[in-house]
Amino acid sequence: MSVPEKIDPWRVAAGLSGAAKVLLFGTFCARLFSFMIWPFFAVMMTRKFSTPVTEIGWQFSIAAVIAIFAAPVSGMLADRFGRVVIMVIAGFVAIISYLAMYFIGTEQALLTCILLSALASGSLEPLLRSLLGDCASRDEERPVLFHIRYYIINFSVAAGPLAGMWFADHGLDGVFLLGALGNAILLVSMMVASAHSRGGCDNGVSGNPGMKAATVAFLQNRFFLTLFLSNFFLVFLYAHTDEPLTFYLITQGIEGITGVIASINLTNTLVVLAAHLFLLKWLLMLDEHRAYCLAFFFLAAGLALISVNSANLVWVWLVAIGLATLAEIIAMPLLATLIDREAPKKYRSSYAGLYIMSNLGGAAVPFLGALVIEKAGGDILFAAVACACLPVGFIGYRLLGKSRSLRKKYAEEAA
Repeated sequence: MSVPEKIDPWRVAAGLSGAAKVLLFGTFCARLFSFMIWPFFAVMMTRKFSTPVTEIGWQFSIAAVIAIFAAPVSGMLADRFGRVVIMVIAGFVAIISYLAMYFIGTEQALLTCILLSALASGSLEPLLRSLLGDCASRDEERPVLFHIRYYIINFSVAAGPLAGMWFADHGLDGVFLLGALGNAILLVSMMVASAHSRGGCDNGVSGNPGMKAATVAFLQNRFFLTLFLSNFFLVFLYAHTDEPLTFYLITQGIEGITGVIASINLTNTLVVLAAHLFLLKWLLMLDEHRAYCLAFFFLAAGLALISVNSANLVWVWLVAIGLATLAEIIAMPLLATLIDREAPKKYRSSYAGLYIMSNLGGAAVPFLGALVIEKAGGDILFAAVACACLPVGFIGYRLLGKSRSLRKKYAEEAA
C-alpha cells in the first residue's frame, strides 16, 4: 500500500476518535513525568552515591537490551492471548518500579529499578503502537496519529526536564512518585482506548499460530527486514546524542550541568514544535528512501558540531541537537508508520515488537560511549560517529529505494 498522495493533517487530527485522544493523553502524561527523571538520573547517581559513569552506562545498556527483547515477546503474547492482560501486568510493574525508587532509594535499588522500568516500558511499547493503529478509523489517520504521538513525546522531552530540573537541583526524590502517577494514568488510558478502539477489548486472534510463525513471516518479508536494518543503524548513530552526550558533559565538568541538559532537551522540543508543524504535510509525502538519506545528512552535521566544540560553547551543543532532531522527525515517525500500515492484521503487535528489536542498535551505546569517552575523549567519539553517518545513509537510501520499487511491482501484479 502506498502513502496517500494528499493528506490534510489538520482536518484528520480534528476528526480523531475519542479512543485515540485518550490514549495520546495517557502517553503524554507517562512520558512527561518520566522525562522529569531520566535525563538527570546519571547526575543524581554521581552526586548522591558517586557512582561511576561507566557503571551507570552499563546499567542503561542492560536496561535497553531488556526493553528490546521484552517488546517482541509482549507483542506475540498479545496477538495470541490479547493485549489487555499484558498491558495490566506491564503497567503495574512500571508503577511498582517508580514507587520502589522513592520508598527504598538505595543505590542498588535505584539501579535495579532501571531494569524493572525497562522491562515494563519495553513490554508496553508494541502494544501502545498497535493499539494506536487500531484507534484509526480510516487509513489516512494512521500516519497522522504516529506523527502526533511522536510530537507529544518530544514535547515531553522538553517540558519534563524543565520541571524535573528543580527536583534534581534540590535532591528531592518525590519526582519518583510523579513517575508512578504518570504510568497509572497511562494504564487507565490504555484500558479505555482498548475498549473503544476498532479492535474492541482485543482478546487475541483465534487460531493465531503463535510466536514461531510470526517470526518466520517477519524474516521472510524483505520489506520489513529492510525497515528493520534501516532503523537499526539510525538508532545506533542517533543514540550518541543521548546518554553519551550527558557523560561527555559530566567528564568536562560543565558548570550548571542540569541547566545545560534541560536546555538540550528544550532545544529538541522547540525544533519539533517549529519544524514538525510546518513540515508535516511535506513529511507525509516524502518517499522513505529520500527521507532516510536526508535524515543522516542532518545527523552527521549535528554530531560533527559536537566533536569540534572544544571550547564547550553551549550554543554549539544546542545547534547540534537541533540538527539531530531534524533527522529524528524526518525518519523515525515514517518508519514506525510503515511498519504499522503494512503488517498483517493477525501479527500487528508481533511485528511492532519485532521491529522494536532494531533498537538493539542503540542498546550498547551508553556503555560503549562512556568507555570511548574515558579512554579517547568525547571529541574522538562524536567525530567517528559523524563520519559513519555518510556511508550508512547511502546504504539505507539504496536499500529502501529497491524495496519501494519491489512493493510497486507487487502492487501492479496484484492489480
